[in-house]
Formats: sequence, structure tokens, C-alpha cells
Amino acid sequence: MDRDQPKDWRELCKAAAQELDPAKLTDIIAQLIKSLDERDRNRRNGTGENASDNDGGPRSLRSQHAIG
Repeated sequence: MDRDQPKDWRELCKAAAQELDPAKLTDIIAQLIKSLDERDRNRRNGTGENASDNDGGPRSLRSQHAIG
């Protein structure tokens, strides 16, 4: 993946789980935080391709149930 393009948070979680180098792990965690912040921002604004994506989490299920 391109270094400037944010990676999917799932990919970053997998990479963090396998990384042994503390410096690289710190970089991956920083990217993960940025990716999750962006995902949340897009969901709040109703924009982005994953704005209505259900990741299977309980929060998503509660939100769908409350809406309709």
C-alpha cells in the first residue's frame, strides 16, 4: 500500500499484533489511531464508503435497532 494512503484499521491491527520492533510498533499504533479517528469522523458526518458499514460490533447493532 502507498505510504501516504491510510491503511485499513484491520490491517494495522494485524501488523501491530505481529510487530516485534518497538519503534515500528509505535508507528503502526499511531497509524491505527489516525485510521480509527478518520473512520469515526466519517461515520459522524455520514460520509465515506464505510459510513453505513456494520463492523458487527454491539454499538452498531444498537444504533441500527434504535433507528429502525
